[in-house]
Amino acid sequence: MIFLTGASGLLGSHVLYELVRSGRPVKALYRNKDKLPLVEKIFSYYARDAVKLMKSIEWVRGDVVDYYALRECMTGANLVFHAAGMVSFMDNDKKDVMRINAHGTANVVNACMELGVGKLCFVSSIAALGESTRGEPVHENMLWNAESDVSAYAVSKFQAEMEVWRGIHEGLQAVIVNPSVIIGPGMWYKSIAQLINMVSRGLRYYPAGSGGYVDVRDVARAMIILTDSNISGERFIINAENIPHRDLVNAIAKLLNRSVPDKLMTPVLMKTICILERIRSVITGTPRRVNWRTLKIAADTAAYSNQKITEAIGLQFIPVKESVEFVVNTYLKDFPGIHTR
Repeated sequence: MIFLTGASGLLGSHVLYELVRSGRPVKALYRNKDKLPLVEKIFSYYARDAVKLMKSIEWVRGDVVDYYALRECMTGANLVFHAAGMVSFMDNDKKDVMRINAHGTANVVNACMELGVGKLCFVSSIAALGESTRGEPVHENMLWNAESDVSAYAVSKFQAEMEVWRGIHEGLQAVIVNPSVIIGPGMWYKSIAQLINMVSRGLRYYPAGSGGYVDVRDVARAMIILTDSNISGERFIINAENIPHRDLVNAIAKLLNRSVPDKLMTPVLMKTICILERIRSVITGTPRRVNWRTLKIAADTAAYSNQKITEAIGLQFIPVKESVEFVVNTYLKDFPGIHTR
């Protein structure tokens, strides 16, 4: 039996789909029942029998930070995919990010070892990788710099990886994947979907930086192939292409029939946005949507190597252009009329 955490998330739901469509028995952990219809919706993008596939899953409600409940849920599992996590770069989320990502992963690792699980696949992030100092693309062997100015999210994922490495040194079979920015449909309130929403409303400014992007289907397939293989004690960057953020924004704008942003987001503008967002948050009593760190990430230039995963399993990546077209076209089907001016 396969056990999956984070089953109601964007990546988790795609891993779940790949598993159940091949007829494999899966027990899926979720926290919020309200998100399960979103999983079924994602299934429907790829299959006509989404309802039937959902019924084949053994759903269990739980939380990775509750060790004893987690261990009970995991009993009987031979393979574990740990995709649960919290992605946030906001200061007021630091405690939750550390608790869920670092402590939650420690619980998963401990339960795997106590129950004799055959293999664990852990979803980390490119945020947990070291930085390139010689202008070369970031690769898996780069060393983490504890003195660098990194986010609490990055620290939480690095510490989570340390828990997995601890398990590996104690005999646990495990692999770690470090996806770049994931492109996928269905969760229209987060990640790249937020960018689509912004562009659809008429985004005027484009970020100066560049980064890595990958299709959610490629990440899911890589995870399953690695877990089914004899590979263990390794981490893998999962990244299709390194492209300027402006190219991504322009591609989305054209698909939405919107004008492409033509104004560069300068440091002065970024600071102004942070101030205005702080004021908006105070007036409305709602959390800030962006801060200096999130804007700085968009302005940074980064590149990531996919050589190791390509050589290890021969993964052929879906081009980013194709991924964006699929996601935006799916968005337009879910929200008909949004493309009209």
